[in-house]
Amino acid sequence: MIEHKKGTGENLIRWTGVFAILAGIFYIVIQFIHPADQLSSVNTNRWLAVAALTMAMSLFSFVGILGIYIRQVKETNWLGLIGFVTFSLFWLISMTFSFIEAFVLPLLINDAPQFVEGIVGIFGGVKSEVALGIFPALAPLAGALYMVGGLLFGIATFRAKVFPPLAGILLAFSAVITLAAAVIPHPFDRILAIPMGISLIWLGGGLFIKHKTT
Repeated sequence: MIEHKKGTGENLIRWTGVFAILAGIFYIVIQFIHPADQLSSVNTNRWLAVAALTMAMSLFSFVGILGIYIRQVKETNWLGLIGFVTFSLFWLISMTFSFIEAFVLPLLINDAPQFVEGIVGIFGGVKSEVALGIFPALAPLAGALYMVGGLLFGIATFRAKVFPPLAGILLAFSAVITLAAAVIPHPFDRILAIPMGISLIWLGGGLFIKHKTT
């Protein structure tokens, strides 16, 4: 019975690697199909599809890094825990924001177009003409969680040596490189997400394959 439960748990961890792989693929694809961040895009099917895909990507990323963390929890110690929690918070915020983009903003286009335009322009650095409440604070908060969480989790993964060390380095690099968004105009800064997508695919593949062969 104990061996059966252990085998079931390991199999579940293995399959979280698939979620990480899918998250990485979705993250890369989204950068190439995301509609323009403007009011006219919000009521389109493409906007809804990309927002829904981003929700799935964020959820898959959370599940994937959870499995990656569990696989190396002993080796990463406190650094891994802090990195995991911080990085996870980013994906939860991303999932919440994408839900609002998909199912709330389209309903407000006619009644509050300036509000919708302000929300859509947040990540593009466009100043809103109306008060947006807490939403403008989410962008820098999410950015900080992404950068710090990805950096710490990447370093912890590199040091743990459970996964290929270069995968951990790529994860850390992918988080830090987002600083370049300050000098790369939107939407061209979307290309900075590609290394993160690759790192998720790499780590997810390592998790899935290693558990399959052990």
